[in-house]
Parts: sequence; C-alpha cells; structure tokens
Amino acid sequence: MAKNHLYRLCSVLMAFIVLAGCIKVDPASESLEITLAVDGAGSNQPVVDGVLNPGEWDQAELVHFEDGSELFLLQSGEYFYLAVRALPAEMIAGNVFINEGDLISILHTSAALGTAVYEREGSTWRKIQDFEWCCRTRMDSEEARENREVFFDKEGWLGINSFLGNENELEYKIRLTGSEDFLAVNLLRVDNPAQKQVWPIDLVDGPAQPNEGGFPEVMELFPETWQNLEELP
Repeated sequence: MAKNHLYRLCSVLMAFIVLAGCIKVDPASESLEITLAVDGAGSNQPVVDGVLNPGEWDQAELVHFEDGSELFLLQSGEYFYLAVRALPAEMIAGNVFINEGDLISILHTSAALGTAVYEREGSTWRKIQDFEWCCRTRMDSEEARENREVFFDKEGWLGINSFLGNENELEYKIRLTGSEDFLAVNLLRVDNPAQKQVWPIDLVDGPAQPNEGGFPEVMELFPETWQNLEELP
C-alpha cells in the first residue's frame, strides 16, 4: 500500500516537472534574470545585437527625444554604450556625433554602417573622410559577425544595421580614447528621414538639420552646445 502511494506520488511529481518545462513565461508578467556579456574587468555590458532585452540597459542613464523615443547611455570601462528605441515602433536609422577637439566623427547606422569625419575650418566644419559602407546584410551569419569584428577593430565602434534585430531599436558600442568632449545623437524614421529627432533636444545645428542627398561637404556644427561627456554619470 505504502509502495503504491509512493509510486503514485513520484509519478505526479515527474508529470509536473515535464509540464513545467513546457510552460512559456510571459516576460511582461515575470522578472527575468538576464545574463549580460562581461568584459575582462568583470563589469556588465549590453550585447550589441539590435535588441534591447529586458534588464539589459537597467544600469544605463535614460533620456528622451522630443517625441518620447528613448535613449540609453552607459559607460563601462573603456567602452561607451548607447541604445535608441523609437516610439512609436517603426524602422529607423541613426547618427552618433562625437567631438574630439577639432574633429567630429559621425557614426551612422542604417542599412549599413559607416563613419564620416569633419574637421574644424574657421566657424564651420569640412568633411575630411567620407563614409565607407560596411556590414550591409539582411541576415545574420558567421561571416556577418566576422565583418562586424573587422569593422570594430578598424573604426573603434560597432552597431547593428536596421535590418537586423528590432526595426525600431539601435545599439552602439564605442571605444573611448579619453579625448572625447561632446556628444549628440539623432534618429531618422525611414518613412520620413527629413524629420529628425535629436538629443539634446534643443539643438539647432547639423544633427537637427535635414541633409537631403547625404551629409554635405561643409556643415555648421556647434559641439559646445551638445552633451558634455564628462558630465554623464
């Protein structure tokens, strides 16, 4: 009798374990533990895959564009991480502007990744390096990941193009040199690229201006009005 009772109890427990393994957890109703990539110093870092996973950016500073879209900023060791989530959700492209003294680098993410560099020329800035496009793919693969690694080694930053990950989310990983001064960011909706959302939201110079036909040879840029990187948490 006792043996039969024990057998039935074990059977019930085994069935419960099997069923529990088949249950799908709703992320909206559960607190999920997210495992982040870890660098050599042991600090948590977001994974640059174009998907802002729950908990992945919890340690970041969250600011907003004028339309309510979200911008996450996080420094971890020698790297600066940045993520954009457009609201409402639709496909976007983005530019990160980084000022280093008399140089400004524009880190562009859309269907491909590329870097342009402008140099101060009096009261304006002249393009001295045009975009050399890389990582233009609509499917992730081992070859695509290798191409991104080569791009990161060469350019000092990494992103995911607009066709990978979530269409309304962009992520960047930027290697810091210690000479960066000011930062600005904009996002462009693919269905209306002339209408830019910019941060800081009160900017009126290059990051906020429409650039039909691409970035011009000469731009008006006022990096002193951008976000001072030393003042970020």
